[in-house]
Amino acid sequence: MITNKKILIVGVGNSIQMDDGVGIHTINELKKYDLPRNVKLFDGGTLGVDLMPWLEGNDHVIFIDSVDANENPGTIFKFKPDDINYESAPKTSVHQIGLIEAIQMIKLIGKAPSEITIFGIQPKTIDWGENLTEPVENSIPKVIKHVLAEIENSLKELNNPLMEEENG
Repeated sequence: MITNKKILIVGVGNSIQMDDGVGIHTINELKKYDLPRNVKLFDGGTLGVDLMPWLEGNDHVIFIDSVDANENPGTIFKFKPDDINYESAPKTSVHQIGLIEAIQMIKLIGKAPSEITIFGIQPKTIDWGENLTEPVENSIPKVIKHVLAEIENSLKELNNPLMEEENG
């Protein structure tokens, strides 16, 4: 049984491109929380494929990024990498192309975390600037609630007595 599940939360985006930086802004807000020791925060910026070494060795990786799905600004989406149609996924920024490729490549080499969750936030404006638009900024507390619930659920799996019986 895993006794110290490693969870990495990665904020992705460009913090000088307005709503594209929502992942980074969310990571900065999460730094104010008292998270369990085995939960780490990482500003992934626009690293893309260069995220691979940071993903290795974690049991669960949670990404936070802007995702343009033509919905209302601030809309929050939760999905898994298998939900993405990589061939037709919109590539609206360099880091999105890199994020998709990093996930695919780490799976190919067999070093992918056992669980990957992505929280996407619909941007309103992606343009030069460091401030988020109001609807996207207002979505951050909601995203944080979802991320905290995801952490809690991930750690609950750790204490599942059925897993102990199977492994014991």
